Amino acid sequence: MPRTALLAPTLLALLLAALPLAAEEPVFTWVDAQGVRHYAQTPPAEGIPYEVRGVRNEPIGTTVPAAPEAAARAAVSPEDQRSCERARLSLAQLDSEQPLTMDRDGDGTAEPLSAEDRAAQRRLAEQAIRAFCPPAAGG
Repeated sequence: MPRTALLAPTLLALLLAALPLAAEEPVFTWVDAQGVRHYAQTPPAEGIPYEVRGVRNEPIGTTVPAAPEAAARAAVSPEDQRSCERARLSLAQLDSEQPLTMDRDGDGTAEPLSAEDRAAQRRLAEQAIRAFCPPAAGG
């Protein structure tokens, strides 16, 4: 069997094996000077306080240590509740067959989302749901 015939199945197996690792990526969250909360897969610019959240809304790090009671309040804060609702709405839109647009380059003009862009946005919405939505009862 030629080497190239084995390459595709091997690459597919490696990609499938990496999927659980991608699902565990942390979500960085911070509030800017205008009071807008940001979520990203990379930390903000140096000097901006941020929090790192993991799966199931468990803080896994922060630039400023939080008091235990503050962390408990943050887990059920109204802001997290709104973030959860926005993430669920985004996921519902991304799962629909509806064509979607987004201003990806910041020029004020929304461009259609490609299949790759849609998949990337879907992954971000899923991560935000894991980070900000309370776990289902019994699980």
